Amino acid sequence: MNIMKKIRLILAIIILSISISLLIWAYFPNQTETRIQDIPPQEMQLPTPSSFHYEFVI
Repeated sequence: MNIMKKIRLILAIIILSISISLLIWAYFPNQTETRIQDIPPQEMQLPTPSSFHYEFVI
């Protein structure tokens, strides 16, 4: 009976330490990343309806 109590205590400590480490990790802020991409005006046009190609396969 004493061995089972020790195993349960060790398992409880492992689960508690994993829980606390995940809780601390969850409070760290995410790193923000900013990318600047130049888009020429020629690429800022809306597509024409004739450029859409629909294929209906039944």
